Amino acid sequence: MKGILDGLDVRRLRTWLILGIAAAAILLIVTTFFSATPTSAPVASASQSPHVTAPGQDIMDYEQLLASSVQSALSAVAGAGQVRVSLSLQGGPGYLYAFNQTTRRQTTGSGASQSVDTTNQTTLATAGSAQTPVLTQEMAPKVVGALVVASGASNPVVREELSQAAQALLGLPAYAIEVLPAGGGR
Repeated sequence: MKGILDGLDVRRLRTWLILGIAAAAILLIVTTFFSATPTSAPVASASQSPHVTAPGQDIMDYEQLLASSVQSALSAVAGAGQVRVSLSLQGGPGYLYAFNQTTRRQTTGSGASQSVDTTNQTTLATAGSAQTPVLTQEMAPKVVGALVVASGASNPVVREELSQAAQALLGLPAYAIEVLPAGGGR
C-alpha cells in the first residue's frame, strides 16, 4: 500500500477529497432546497398555455445558502484561514408546470386544406377544495461569478488552490472567480 501512495501528492489528494465531499454536500443542499411533491392526482383545468414563471421566492436565501456552503468548503483548504464568499446570480428561480396538450386537425372534404387547433391545459393537483399547478421542474438561478476573500490568499499557492476549488464547486471558468486576500492588497 505504501508503494502505491509514494508518487501521490498527499496535499493535493486531500484537497480534492475535501472538494468532492463539499460538492456532494452542495448538491444535496440544492436538491433539498428545490424539491416539491404534488399532494394528489392531477386534473385538467381551464385552457392555459404552458409557461415558465418565477414566483416571488426569496433568491437571497438561495444565494446565502449556496455561498455559505462554498465558504465552508473553501475554509477547509490548507492555509486559507478565514474565508468569505459572495456569489453573483443571473436570473431568478424558474418553475415549469405540467400541462396536457391536445391537437385537433380538420381537413376539408377535398383534402386540400387543413387547420390545426392546439390547446394546452395546465395540470392541477387537488387538495381538499384547493387546486394548485403540478410542478414538474424547478430551475435555480445561474451562478455567473464568485468573489472569495480569504485571510490566507496573500500566499499565491493558497490563492490558486482557492480559485481551483471554487471553479470545481461552482462549475465556473477561472475568469469568473476573483480570489483576494482579506484586508486588501494582492
